[in-house]
Amino acid sequence: MAIAELSLILQDITEHLTQLVRTLESEHLALVDNDLDAIIQAASDKNRSFELLEDLEKERHALLLAAGLDFDRNGIMAYLQRGTPRTRSETATLWQQIETLTHRCRKQNQINGIMLEKNRRRTEKALAILKGQTPQTATYTASGETCHTQPRHSLAKA
Repeated sequence: MAIAELSLILQDITEHLTQLVRTLESEHLALVDNDLDAIIQAASDKNRSFELLEDLEKERHALLLAAGLDFDRNGIMAYLQRGTPRTRSETATLWQQIETLTHRCRKQNQINGIMLEKNRRRTEKALAILKGQTPQTATYTASGETCHTQPRHSLAKA
């Protein structure tokens, strides 16, 4: 298997991760603006990007497996040793871009997830108030699990 195949796969992964970064940034703006249509579109775009990236990762894994190497950074670097100095440099640069883009995606996805959770809690509280209920508060059990409880209010003392 030629190193050129790996480079092509890594180029495709880089392009799709770049698009995923843009999608996550768009999702963030949609969350800030509470734009439901844009949030739905971003979720659809994310799913499509994840499917494409998963297919490319399968190709990358198959290529490295056929060469008897691991799927991680060490496998990539070992595979690079089989190329020319120029192709090694180009492919190493692509791998570095992939690592950087993956980090950016993970970070932005965490930020978006926090925003979604805050919005969910705010919506639950608003619904509880509209229903005439006391909003639930989250507490933790001895094992660290979240437990939602209703605050207790007594109307009178005996």
